[in-house]
Amino acid sequence: MTQKRILIFNDCFFMGGTEILLVNLLNHLVERDNCRVTLLLPNPSEKNVLLSRVSDKVEIKYLFKEEQVGLKRVFYKNLLIFLPALYSRLVKFRENDYDQIVCFKDCFHSIMFSRMKLFKVLWIQNQPFVRNYTSHSVREWLGYTLNRLQIVKMTRSFDKYNKVVCVSDSSKEGYINIYHRGKSQKELIVLYNALDLFNIVKKAEEQLVRKEVEGLKFIVVIRLSYEKTVDRVIQAVERLLSEGYKLNVTILGDGMEFDNLQNQIKNRGLEQEVFMLGRVDNPFPFMKNADWFLCPSSRESFALTLLESITLGTPVITTQCGGPEDVVGHGKYGILTENSQEGVYQAMKKVLDDPSLRAHYVRTHEECLSRFDYSRWLKEVESILELY
Repeated sequence: MTQKRILIFNDCFFMGGTEILLVNLLNHLVERDNCRVTLLLPNPSEKNVLLSRVSDKVEIKYLFKEEQVGLKRVFYKNLLIFLPALYSRLVKFRENDYDQIVCFKDCFHSIMFSRMKLFKVLWIQNQPFVRNYTSHSVREWLGYTLNRLQIVKMTRSFDKYNKVVCVSDSSKEGYINIYHRGKSQKELIVLYNALDLFNIVKKAEEQLVRKEVEGLKFIVVIRLSYEKTVDRVIQAVERLLSEGYKLNVTILGDGMEFDNLQNQIKNRGLEQEVFMLGRVDNPFPFMKNADWFLCPSSRESFALTLLESITLGTPVITTQCGGPEDVVGHGKYGILTENSQEGVYQAMKKVLDDPSLRAHYVRTHEECLSRFDYSRWLKEVESILELY
């Protein structure tokens, strides 16, 4: 049997929902007799913690031998966007070694791969957005102008892919509106991400040793970057405590905002109510032990952590930030709140005032999860990659 040589690219392999999904996909595809799978990453990094979960049968390659930082990083990023042919020559990428390319996340590297003559598939994992120009400073104008140019380049490159897969109706809508001004030139595939639910439940059985704290237990499992707006939760906690409510929040995750958020907690005197534990290899026991899961983001393409929480019987609260709206059935399977600090506060206050809401949403979980069947998702991916 002739093997199909598949190259799958992702821009990192940090702890994240997209990357966990990709680990499962890689390990599944490599067991097929008709597949030879290579994972391509930008560069080696100690932050690529999920590589340890990838099967030894998957070949791993890098575009660079080391991480690009500072001005070198800026140079290569702009070279990638505006001169992708030169970039591909510099990194010595050989497209003849493969039969098809899967760009598993819509990133700037997708511009380079769009030039290849191979069968190409692109996943829209991010929530497309346009940078606003409001302060009229030179720096913001330059950022706004560069963002517009990047959108033009990415629109042209995305059109060259054989198939484009969106992970939610919201990401599809954003793709069409931002990259095609409301009219897409090709049919887009909407395929919700899915999870191996059995594996999640099994990992959640690990015993959790923690000091019990008073009040309703909220949990946030998220990458600590600016657009995740975790500071909304901290501000809401301070406000609710001042009103006499008893609650605590555990935040799991790492990222550029970690120190900033930790300082906010300290400055507000919330060390006994808000606990930042950093990156945790197995967050599921924490999620299972919580009363409510919180997604405070300003934008999300899907948010697999919502599904993980629902799998473990912990109801969810999420802002109206894109893909999560589809996950919770626009409020049927979880609390959907305004995408703002006030929205996060009001949702937390709502469940504190009405304890019966927890049982109400838990009763909807089975119906919710039936829409995200993992076996069906794998078959859909195999069909998209034309492996039959």
